Amino acid sequence: MKNHSSPSSMLKGFAIIIALTGLVGCQRYEWVHPTKSLEQFERDKYACEVRASRLYPIMTVIENTGGGYVYGGFSHCHHSFEGYGACYPRGPVYVPPTYSTHDANETARNQAVETCLFGKGYELVPAQ
Repeated sequence: MKNHSSPSSMLKGFAIIIALTGLVGCQRYEWVHPTKSLEQFERDKYACEVRASRLYPIMTVIENTGGGYVYGGFSHCHHSFEGYGACYPRGPVYVPPTYSTHDANETARNQAVETCLFGKGYELVPAQ
């Protein structure tokens, strides 16, 4: 049997799959409990966050994200309309390193809050 799919129809199919994947990635979720109010959820969530913060306190990590190098000496030349030129040597240029900071315990702390809420009977469901 021959495959009668044209390249353009295959591209359209891939575009639809990519678009649907993007929509799924934007789905929002919310915590629900069959018998607890929003006020009780806020109290439970706060208790879970306090516990998680004790287990996984903020741990700031500084990382080198680039730079910290020297690039060469070179000449900078100017030419006049008469054909004469002058070149001036320029020394090497130092590019200092750049740094970023992040909380190394953020993911573990967020997971601890989720585990705690699941333990209290909450479910994470797609938002309406």
